[in-house]
Amino acid sequence: MKKLIIFATIVLLSLLFINCGSDKANSQTVQNENDTTSVVQKESGHSEKTENPKDRQANKDRNNPETNAVPVEVTSLTRGAISSFLLYSSTLETEQQVDVVSRIEGIVEDIYVDESDFVKKGQKLLQIEAEEYKLAEEKAQIDYEKQKTNFNRVKALQEKDLLSEEEFENARLSLKQAEIAWKQAKLNLKYTTVTSPITGQIGNRFVRLGQHIQPNMTLFTVANFDEKIVVVYVPQDEFSQCYKNQPAIITADALEDQQFEGYVKRKSPVIDPQSGTFKVTVAVEDPQDQLRPGMFVNTQLIVDTHEDALLLPKAALIYENERSYFFTVQNDSAIKVELKKGFEDARKVEILNDLPVGSRVVVLGQNGLKDGTKVKIIDEKTYAWQLKPQAFAKEQPEPETLAD
Repeated sequence: MKKLIIFATIVLLSLLFINCGSDKANSQTVQNENDTTSVVQKESGHSEKTENPKDRQANKDRNNPETNAVPVEVTSLTRGAISSFLLYSSTLETEQQVDVVSRIEGIVEDIYVDESDFVKKGQKLLQIEAEEYKLAEEKAQIDYEKQKTNFNRVKALQEKDLLSEEEFENARLSLKQAEIAWKQAKLNLKYTTVTSPITGQIGNRFVRLGQHIQPNMTLFTVANFDEKIVVVYVPQDEFSQCYKNQPAIITADALEDQQFEGYVKRKSPVIDPQSGTFKVTVAVEDPQDQLRPGMFVNTQLIVDTHEDALLLPKAALIYENERSYFFTVQNDSAIKVELKKGFEDARKVEILNDLPVGSRVVVLGQNGLKDGTKVKIIDEKTYAWQLKPQAFAKEQPEPETLAD
């Protein structure tokens, strides 16, 4: 038993000795590697560290001016016409638009037109059953012929002094009443055919085949699209700024970026005491027939026009503390400029700053810029109003002091 204990003790001591030797060897190996690295570092005069590729690219980007530049879109300052105007909103109408109503009652026998059809004045639109009215007309005619015969007999007697003046007058009045009844019957028969009172297009049809209609019931709406107007109500304070033949610009939200020329056709000389406004009727020129009655439109009554103004798109503006600014691009840097404003409209503004035509201004990306920020132009934008002559860049007519 003692021998067994002694043997186990010897085995444990041997294992401990072996492990200690191994740890020393490993430590020596690591130390030798460190010493070798130190020698290399000392010989080269500096130490080298392994660099992450992402960090290397980031350092490269920070040192590259083009990478740090803010991408922007620009446009060039141009010259053109811009106007001062009075702006009002209303709905488009036509100078001629009527509701076609029934004069008589009856059953709709036939319909000859439908919505959007073009019709001429006097053209048939609808037919009401006419048989009953034909009979009424024939009956009225017979009654008239009867009264006429009776009157001729009474007249002959009166000429011979065989009839009193009163009897003669009663016979004459009876004949007149019969004549009127016959004319009314003929008129009602005529009304069984409904015709268009004007030349134009059918806007709405409100009846169906076989429907029983009543007098004064609206059957159709007919509009003449050749003469389109906008009626606006202008405050009395601006009475002196409106005159006949005054140029106007009409725009519709439904037709974006399109403008239509117009002029003041009529100006009411009367101020409405209830609203303090007066009525102005503006004629609209629409040669391609794009506008439709009922459209919501904006009407600009031109007060004055600057023909050769330096123009800046409103998209370039930024606003700070009730002031307006924009950025020009000079030598790849954004220069902040406070706006000196002249006339303006919905898309552009006249600038009074001393800048040359062709100067590039930032129209997209300017909200993140500061004065002197490096920028990179990614696109140069051209607006539609920069490509064509400005609306109403022409001689304006002399104002007329008298209302139409």
